[in-house]
Order: sequence, then C-alpha cells, then structure tokens
Amino acid sequence: MNNEYYIAKNNNKYGIISIDGKEKLPIQSEDISYISAGNIIIADYIENGELISKILDTNFEEKLSGIVSDVNTEKGYIRIYTNEDYRYYNFKFEEKPASSILTGNKLFLSKQNGKYGFVDKEGNVVIDYIYDDATEQNEIGYAGVKKDGLWGSIDFDGKIVVEPEYNLDNNTKINFVGAWHLCEDQNANYYLDV
Repeated sequence: MNNEYYIAKNNNKYGIISIDGKEKLPIQSEDISYISAGNIIIADYIENGELISKILDTNFEEKLSGIVSDVNTEKGYIRIYTNEDYRYYNFKFEEKPASSILTGNKLFLSKQNGKYGFVDKEGNVVIDYIYDDATEQNEIGYAGVKKDGLWGSIDFDGKIVVEPEYNLDNNTKINFVGAWHLCEDQNANYYLDV
C-alpha cells in the first residue's frame, strides 16, 4: 500500500499490518485491494453467505459497504449495489447521480417499487418500470434488461433489440452489443448470438 502499511495474508485470509507488524485491519477478509488512484481500500468479506465489500479510507474507517460492481479510476468513481439499488460514489465517498458520472449515456437505470426502468438526464421516464433487473448503458449504448429470469437488450434510445430470452445465470457480468451477449467461461470471454 505505502511505506507504512502492507496487505498481509495468513491462512487464506487478508488484513493490513503496519511496518512494525501490528494489525491495522484484522486478518479476516477474503481479499483486499488498494486503489492508489482513489487512495481507498476495498476489503471483501463473506456475510450471511454473500460476498460483501467494505470500502475504507486510509485511516481504515469503513465508508461504504455493498457489492462493488465497478471501480473506474479514469473517471474516479465506484459503482456499488447497496440498499437494494445501484449507487455511484466518487473517491471522496460522496454519492453522485448516474447522469453526472456516465456523461455519455442517453438513458439511466432507475428503480421504483422493486422494478427497473430507464430515465433521461432530466429524470423523465423513457422505459417504464417493468424489468426485474437491468444494466446501465455500456460505452456503445446498449443495456441488458431482465424479465421473468431471462435477459435481452435495448439500444441507446430504449428500443428493444432482443426481447428477454437468454438465461445468463452463470454469467458474472451481463453485457450486450446489439443482439450479442457476453459469454464467459474459464478460458475466454466472447460474445454470442444464438
């Protein structure tokens, strides 16, 4: 991490120790990452059978917790799933609206009454809240939408490209390029159009 503190591993658990060997963060986490661009620490723990990330400052104070889905050092933000919703934070731990982070997007993921839809930059509903899950638009304008356990995609204007028809339960990341969806196996990432 720096000249004073180091990530330590013991019995397949991680923590942080000082140069004199004192524990600064108990050696109890599944993994630890230090993000130098944001000067933040991400420690992963298993809680109630789920992997939860705790985001800490360099004083080892917990600032956020949830499921981290993106750390973008170029744009300086963290995307985290917490309180049953996706939220964006800058590296000062200030919550930011998606529209201020994803400046190239035309549509933004929104949740209401447990369902997902999409709004424009002004917050006007473009796609009604009918989906069980969804992704933000990716860098080329497509978003994944999930209904009744199956995934499909929409384009940058919100038009359906593929009705939800793919079971992607085994995918760790959902991403679409038009009708093509990201497939993942142990050896490679590739896009598939079935």
